[in-house]
Amino acid sequence: MSKNEYSEQQDPQEPVVIDRRAHADEDLPEAAAATEDGQDVATEAGAEDSPELVWAQKAAELQDMLLRREADIQNMRKRHLKDMETARRNAVESLLGDLFPALDGLTQATAGFSGTADGENPLLDGMRSTMRIIDNAFQKHGITKISESGVPFDSELHQPLSVEDSADVTEETVGLVFVEGYRLGESVLKPAMVQVLRPS
Repeated sequence: MSKNEYSEQQDPQEPVVIDRRAHADEDLPEAAAATEDGQDVATEAGAEDSPELVWAQKAAELQDMLLRREADIQNMRKRHLKDMETARRNAVESLLGDLFPALDGLTQATAGFSGTADGENPLLDGMRSTMRIIDNAFQKHGITKISESGVPFDSELHQPLSVEDSADVTEETVGLVFVEGYRLGESVLKPAMVQVLRPS
């Protein structure tokens, strides 16, 4: 067999050539879609990570923190002032509680000389002067006496030492005031010791 005859009997195998241009149109939509999605993700990521947005969020957080701190400081200052006022009032009440017995003694001592004029007894004049000084100091600091008679009886202001029936009153009324009381504003420091008249 000759070389030419052998070549004719064999099936020639031609190489397979793929024309990519023929499939270019088919792949284009998917590639374009992928490109667009990538751009959107990149755009969103860029928007979230943009320096302006980050700094704006940080500024808002810092402003909120400062406002909260300022409110805490104001509340702390108010509580501190209230605690100081309470401590001062408690100290004043404690001091006055110790001084009231001495003041009551002066009042009872001078009451027995109601008919004696000033200048007749130097010792009496000294006690009266001391009581006037104490009264002026009390008024200066808002401390008032509870010494009215003929007013309705109030258990918060008055401590009854005696109770008597009377046809002259229609409700429980303060008769005599044996020992004066004192109050600071609305707070009663010492109730007055009184006689109570009740309707007969």
